Amino acid sequence: MKRLLTSVALLGACLPAFAETNSAEGYKLPTDTVLKVQVLIDKSITQGEEISHLLLKSTGSETGATLPERCLMSADATLNNGKLSVNVTRALCVEPNGHIYDGVMDAIAINAAGDQGINEACSGSSCNKATLQTGVDYRLKLNKSANIALVINQAEQINIQRRSHEPTTSE
Repeated sequence: MKRLLTSVALLGACLPAFAETNSAEGYKLPTDTVLKVQVLIDKSITQGEEISHLLLKSTGSETGATLPERCLMSADATLNNGKLSVNVTRALCVEPNGHIYDGVMDAIAINAAGDQGINEACSGSSCNKATLQTGVDYRLKLNKSANIALVINQAEQINIQRRSHEPTTSE
């Protein structure tokens, strides 16, 4: 729960406001969609190490299907046998209008050649250490289609009811 609250706080504080998108049904991403993402915090990883709950933000797409501008993805990263792998498991998105989208993703990081792994983050030819840096676009490829669906935002529903309620006046 702490990670989720931290994610939502970072999402609201770190990402700028963008124009609203109209997606009442959610965001559907087909298999083989390639997204561009950035890490929120620089992370270094050494051979045999695993980083869980790495936070990524969406910065665009190479294949047309996109996510909202305020979208965080949860991922795990490992460095084994000289190969940095990043696997995305979930996306949580918030639009400026208060709509929240959530869904499971199955995506892997790919390099410039389209192969699994991120060579660009490696230090040295054997890749015993790698650093994922903020401000650098990395590429993700979906293994399966993903449906990032609209979630009922209870706080938004309460605010809508509060705003539409007209106070009764007694005379």
